[in-house]
Amino acid sequence: MSIKIFPFQKGELFMKKWILFAASLCLVAVIAACGSNNAKTENTSSGVSEPNTAAPEVVIKAKSWEFEEAEYKIKAGEAVNLTLESTDGVHGIEISKTDVKIGNNKTQTVTLEAGEYEISCNVPCGNGHRNMKTKLIVS
Repeated sequence: MSIKIFPFQKGELFMKKWILFAASLCLVAVIAACGSNNAKTENTSSGVSEPNTAAPEVVIKAKSWEFEEAEYKIKAGEAVNLTLESTDGVHGIEISKTDVKIGNNKTQTVTLEAGEYEISCNVPCGNGHRNMKTKLIVS
């Protein structure tokens, strides 16, 4: 007596087709889940605007799971162009206590109040992503 796993089982050929179909479905699901590298870069803060050519520029360089500098410094109340440069991989940043989010290789003009802010990567970039942080000192 044989046990039928599938209701309309027709032998080995049917089983091979079923496995191929299931594997294809899994592959499509994986591709759909990993299909976009676009970081969300919308900003609603009044202290954030499009790049200002007259403002000084601070370049924040990101690479695999770290930023080039332990801290970055800017002047309080002064418009500054913040540029995110990714030397490898895709990164984006957000600045704590603000609505500032800057996408991969983008520039935005920001004006911040005095204080210490945390800059963190907001694009999942691998195993060390959670530790990808640096400081922004505004004085």
